[in-house]
Amino acid sequence: MLKKRFVKDKCVTCKQCMIACAVRHSATKDIYTSFSEVPRPGYRLQITVKKDKPHATVCQNCAKPKCREACKYGAITKYEDGNVVIDQAACTGCWECVEACPFGAIFKDVEMKVALNCDDCKGYSDMACVTACKTEAMVYANLVPAS
Repeated sequence: MLKKRFVKDKCVTCKQCMIACAVRHSATKDIYTSFSEVPRPGYRLQITVKKDKPHATVCQNCAKPKCREACKYGAITKYEDGNVVIDQAACTGCWECVEACPFGAIFKDVEMKVALNCDDCKGYSDMACVTACKTEAMVYANLVPAS
């Protein structure tokens, strides 16, 4: 299972990772047409600036996910590989998981009335955010030596 790491010192906050994420999770998978889709595709990570430094808000795949405990509909699964994923088909848009996440890493898609979190591009051989990042601020965890 691929894991990613955010290297804030290399991030220029271009948000290409967010765009690539939304396109990856769109119906058409095409950058030119995906943003005219209805509903619009949503990103599953967010790059912002906090205390004058780039900050990535992304699912931490918690050992004991509070979001899963808060979901009364069983829409959140923690897989054996550690990945915590929200099933959009089972999500009712109650936002309990959004409130429960201590990292603010679950995003509301108000058009579709579902919650979104990073699924590490489950089912793909790469991660859209890592592939899109030209400054190597998003990298695969196993490629970066421990600091």
